[in-house]
Amino acid sequence: MNKKMWTLLVAVSVFALVAPAQESVRNLEGPGQHNKFLTPGQLDRWVFEGQKGETIVAHVATNEFDPVLELAAAQGDKEDKVLMEVDDPGGESRFSFRLPEKGQYKIRIHGFKRQGGGNYTLQVRRFQAMPLGLGKPSLGTFDQEGHAYHWFQAVRDQILIPDVKGPPGRVWKMLDIKGREMSDWNGTVLVQQSGEHSMVLSGQPGQRYELLVREARRQDLSEGQEPSGNLQQGEMDVWSFSGKPGDFRVLEVEKKGQVASRLIGAPQEKTADSRLAQPGERPEISLLPVASRGGRLRWAAILGREGKYQFHLLAITSTSYKLKVRDPSVAIEWGREVKAVLPVAGSAFYSLKTAPGQLLEATAGSQQFVPLLRLYDSQGRLAGSSGEITDTLEGRITHMAVAGGLYRLQVSSVGDGGGGEFRLALVETKLKDLQMGGRGQATLASGGTDFWAFPGKEGQIAILSVRSSAFDPVVDLRSPEGVRLASENRGGADAGKVFAVKLPKTGRYILGISSRRGAGEYSIRLIDGN
Repeated sequence: MNKKMWTLLVAVSVFALVAPAQESVRNLEGPGQHNKFLTPGQLDRWVFEGQKGETIVAHVATNEFDPVLELAAAQGDKEDKVLMEVDDPGGESRFSFRLPEKGQYKIRIHGFKRQGGGNYTLQVRRFQAMPLGLGKPSLGTFDQEGHAYHWFQAVRDQILIPDVKGPPGRVWKMLDIKGREMSDWNGTVLVQQSGEHSMVLSGQPGQRYELLVREARRQDLSEGQEPSGNLQQGEMDVWSFSGKPGDFRVLEVEKKGQVASRLIGAPQEKTADSRLAQPGERPEISLLPVASRGGRLRWAAILGREGKYQFHLLAITSTSYKLKVRDPSVAIEWGREVKAVLPVAGSAFYSLKTAPGQLLEATAGSQQFVPLLRLYDSQGRLAGSSGEITDTLEGRITHMAVAGGLYRLQVSSVGDGGGGEFRLALVETKLKDLQMGGRGQATLASGGTDFWAFPGKEGQIAILSVRSSAFDPVVDLRSPEGVRLASENRGGADAGKVFAVKLPKTGRYILGISSRRGAGEYSIRLIDGN
């Protein structure tokens, strides 16, 4: 290789190394989306001229590295002054920041600990917002693009109710402390984190408008209280109460006028170690179906976490109301019959303690309405239902409490239209035993479930056959720990169910047999496939 060719190769190599560094400083021409590549280990700078009071919303997202997003003020020959640094979880980071003065600023992007790089997308939004006082009307005019902007301070748990007069229809969006669009409920917004928020209004360019953001009244609610209130159209009351996992609450509103209502968990303070809910965890609120009729709103819920809960009442028309909250459930004893009266369109609730592996059967009967039974486990999940069978005046549930704990039983009427006297019985039943290679026969009650137990060995192949000419069997097999191994509901009457399962461990297995349609006699056979 001659000397000239060698010099050319060296020059090209040096240029290739320098080029990425030159590309790390970019001019931010305006708002919008920008797709770029971050050289691993480097820092990208997006330079722009900012105005005093201008709000900058920036969001960086990537699937290739952990991005850190910064906003810095340029200081001439001195090092940039970092005003904000954000490292959100996952492959994105974002901020919303109102500039303190006119000058040159830089949006800076790099990987965590200045490591990593790759393709990323930067989205930037810029606007000049006017201050807004909550509860105070503000007048304004839409700009040439048909937008208007406001900023205001809000605190966690506040419920805000925007009202815009002038432009027709829904014309506003609210942004949180990071510039994310906030979801709303019936035109009200729940503040999740304290800090500076923004509003974006839309309308005809040059058109005037009037904006008023009201705050809902917040009050504490204790069990046993029966507070009352009056609301004008568009006003809102928020009642807060404390709860812990497993608590049961029924809220009832007796009202005159039209209101919208909901029950939610109050926003919790977000910390650095806040995490997402994991599969199998107790839900925050488990709502039970209850009827709201005759000028009464009803909510029934099993609570899933420690902390505050909120009940929202928003007036659609002028409204007066009375509110009460309580736990109406009555403890029921095993082996005893309860006689009670169900209000028309009402529900009765009972609580019972169960042990792991306990098999229970609950039966409700009435001569005045068709009973509907629902059973909820200790996590607030629906464990069983008697179904809406209208050709009998009896409801029945058979259930095995796999984990045990406090269960709740709900009695209502099919269609939520009936009521009257009823009797309720709760008994513990025994599992039917089945041996490997054995057979069995039994009669399935309407709406019930039969449970069989058999011993199994690790690696053993169990072949199960269930047949009936009276109904269409549904078969459910669970491990010794209560984990579902197989569920079979295909086929029809006479065809029966046949399937094979390799048993994962040595222990006592539970087989549940129910029906999609009908009831009556059936036969079962267990074959050792080995």
